[in-house]
Amino acid sequence: MWQALFGEKASTKMAAFFDSQDALDRVSSQLRETSGLQNPQLWVVRPHSANYDRRLEPETEGVARTAVRSHIILGAIGLLGGVILWGLLYAMQIPAITASPMYSGGAIVAFATVGGLLLGGLVTARPDHQRVIQAVDTATRDGRWSLVIHPRDESQCKSAEEVLNAAGVESVRSI
Repeated sequence: MWQALFGEKASTKMAAFFDSQDALDRVSSQLRETSGLQNPQLWVVRPHSANYDRRLEPETEGVARTAVRSHIILGAIGLLGGVILWGLLYAMQIPAITASPMYSGGAIVAFATVGGLLLGGLVTARPDHQRVIQAVDTATRDGRWSLVIHPRDESQCKSAEEVLNAAGVESVRSI
């Protein structure tokens, strides 16, 4: 169900940091060989680069699909949750609910729907990606090479982490 919210092929982001291009190239080759990662899933950010945001979020259409999907799904869940909550409160004969069922129902359903839509916005914003973005920004300013990895599934994530750990590379990962 969680993956249904995302329109991106790669919802997890990883980044590894290197002091030389040679070290980056060695690990990049190992990632392609052992993790099944393809070239479009591996992006290099050079030291002191500018305008590298496309390497961090290459799927602009996928982000738009995520925005639509997450808002529709979580908004609908909020709406349904609001109706259920109102129904339970009405069945419990809460005086404030039974005295004005239309107003109380409208308010509860509206607030629950807005809550679902706000969660959709949070999912679209992907605050977990900020950790990776900030780490790449810091490495770039510090004159280090960054390899941004966009694994498509959990097996590629685990395999990439194994390669990075075996190489003793400093890395960071989103959810």
